[in-house]
Amino acid sequence: MPETPSTDATVWDSRYRSAAEAGGREWAAEPHGELRRIAGDLTPGRALDLACGDGRNAAWLVRRGWSVTAVDFSAAALELARSHAPEGVEWVHADVTTWQPDGEYDLITITYLQLPAPAMRSVLARASGWLAPGGTLLVISHDVENLAAGAPGPKNPAVLHTPELLREAVDGLRVVTAERFRRDTVADPEHPGDHATEAIDTVLIAVN
Repeated sequence: MPETPSTDATVWDSRYRSAAEAGGREWAAEPHGELRRIAGDLTPGRALDLACGDGRNAAWLVRRGWSVTAVDFSAAALELARSHAPEGVEWVHADVTTWQPDGEYDLITITYLQLPAPAMRSVLARASGWLAPGGTLLVISHDVENLAAGAPGPKNPAVLHTPELLREAVDGLRVVTAERFRRDTVADPEHPGDHATEAIDTVLIAVN
């Protein structure tokens, strides 16, 4: 991601179009390892992928039998996602900071939505209210400790997160995990082309 992730959809449109023209993807093709670990143990139901990017997580979920709604504010990202994903994903072109769903979900996943703390708290608080009884919220963010580690990701601490930030934003849910997670970028590359061997994520798992 750029040093300060842009909230301008046209910037992301340009990045995703460039990736598509190069015949590749902006991010890794495989879903995030923590998503595979957590969702792999859940009974498929209705899932929401917020800030879905080019759809790698949504595509994996629908292949696992989930009914998936995937939301992103970049039209180019969704175009690229449709080219990679199987049928069965509902792609929604909308800003996740203001979008409102029409029902509840058994799983909500948010991966690397690097917003400043007030906006991130708002997104998480709203998403918490969209979980069905027994539903799971999974949030994966670049952690602020990434800076000292020299790991890939944003260099602006204002858009990096901590376990405490994510935990406090989901008041009302039962927090299963809110912790830092060291990710091997060689074995599970989220950022093709980066040379750091380890990244530090913040991971939240909460249940309604």
